[in-house]
Amino acid sequence: MNNTLKSAGSKILFIIPPYFNIEEYVLQSHVSQKPVFTIPYGILSMIAYVKSNARRKVDVEIIDLNLEATRLLNTGGGMCRTLRKIIMEKQMEFDPGIVGISALFNTCFHHLEFISNEVKKNKNDVLLIAGGGLATNLYSEILYEFKLIDACCYGEGEIPLCELLNADNAIDYLNTSASWITQQSLQSCQRPEHVLVEDLDTIPPFDFELINLDDYQGRTPGKGVRLDISREITMHTSRGCPFNCVFCANASVHGKKVRYMSVEKIIAEIERMISQYHLKTLLIEDDHFLGDKERAKEILRRISKLNLKVDFPNGMAVYAIDDEIGRLLKEAGVQMVTLAVESGSDYVLKKIIQKPHRVDMIQPAVEILRINGINVDAFIIVGLPGELEKHREETMKMVTNVGFDWVKFSLAVPVAGSRLYDICKKNGYLFCNDYSRHMITKANIKTPDIDPVYIEDRVYQMNLEANFVRNHNLMAGNFQRASVYFKNIVEKYPNHAFAHLFLGKAYESLMMGKDLIDHHFGRFQEIIKTDATWNRYANHFTLTTDEK
Repeated sequence: MNNTLKSAGSKILFIIPPYFNIEEYVLQSHVSQKPVFTIPYGILSMIAYVKSNARRKVDVEIIDLNLEATRLLNTGGGMCRTLRKIIMEKQMEFDPGIVGISALFNTCFHHLEFISNEVKKNKNDVLLIAGGGLATNLYSEILYEFKLIDACCYGEGEIPLCELLNADNAIDYLNTSASWITQQSLQSCQRPEHVLVEDLDTIPPFDFELINLDDYQGRTPGKGVRLDISREITMHTSRGCPFNCVFCANASVHGKKVRYMSVEKIIAEIERMISQYHLKTLLIEDDHFLGDKERAKEILRRISKLNLKVDFPNGMAVYAIDDEIGRLLKEAGVQMVTLAVESGSDYVLKKIIQKPHRVDMIQPAVEILRINGINVDAFIIVGLPGELEKHREETMKMVTNVGFDWVKFSLAVPVAGSRLYDICKKNGYLFCNDYSRHMITKANIKTPDIDPVYIEDRVYQMNLEANFVRNHNLMAGNFQRASVYFKNIVEKYPNHAFAHLFLGKAYESLMMGKDLIDHHFGRFQEIIKTDATWNRYANHFTLTTDEK
């Protein structure tokens, strides 16, 4: 840390490292996922808080390298060199006293090197700090690996950042505050502590003018069933989660105690977003929106009067769905709900994940939502230590019996700060220590019962079986609904063989034009003839080139 630094300055540049898999995006493999980026909610919250509570005027700018990297990839620009140039030009133009790296995920880790090198090369005496889930849970590794980073923030950043700005001597504050970890405090074995915003109502309204909202559209999980999407904005109405799901790192940043924004504050914020930012689709991204059901019901009642579309990208608790919740979701403008199902095995739910529901609760929850005209998707996680093939078979049996509109299969990711990460580190289960591979499409856990190569292939087969070969809507004769989902996949992934085949089948049942049907059947045949992976999957499900 630069010992000449006294005041932290009043200009802050936030940099968000890329968190999507750039290599996979370039290769466009069968498991590639188009990146959709979420509004930098944590940064906007910190900015709103410090502008209201810091003793000095604060100026802030944001660089989201996810957006910049995607633009470069789409235009064929040189990646790392150009991202460095973007950072350099912004530093020269804005001249910040503080640069804050907001790193949420394991996949951000390796990007910290080029970002920190570039920032300090441009101006050595700038205060370089890191925050977010990654900095909270891997602060030792970050400070050891990237010496140019001056400090890591532990947990939520609003109060620690404000105290840093108010400090007479930034270095002394960082080295002595329990909210920050530095090289010095790390060597003295000082134990970091959370300093949480207890009353969420004290966080002022966000200034969305700091970003281009148009860059953060398409997150809504309802995009496959909705044609009128416009202006999505994210909102968190609570922080913290009381549960202990093995794969979740939420509590490491926000704690287990749930803190709620008041209903009045929520509605006022929504009305402001409607009037100032033309909000049409509200994304409520709470980890457990239904934790206080009476509060949730009142929020839904109030939202129902605002003529909005509402989605819950993080999934909803199965056990909390009841008749009144189903009705209120419909009245509030919810057209699709993704349930946090996670597994179709009671053993996995109880003994491995520690999820607060049983398999027999899933079907009733789905029926309640369907009665209210709400499409139902499901999150499923595969490849957890202790999971056996019989548990995956139980999951597939449940998926088939329940009949979801779509199932979102993910490989278990050892996110730093989760129990899963700790279990894998303790037992030597991490198949790959390269954090850039720690994502839902890559297998990074190897146990006596889990082979990474097998499980990566197995989860994709489960996806193909549930969503295409045995698609619920197609088998139930809901051809129009099925075609919307298939068309969404074809538009996002033009070389998805199964999407073409089953879209053709749906169109055939709907008696669409022969040329259109033949086009999709022809694309299926063309892809499996030229792509060995798709050919293998077609053979696995006995879908030959003559299949129509």
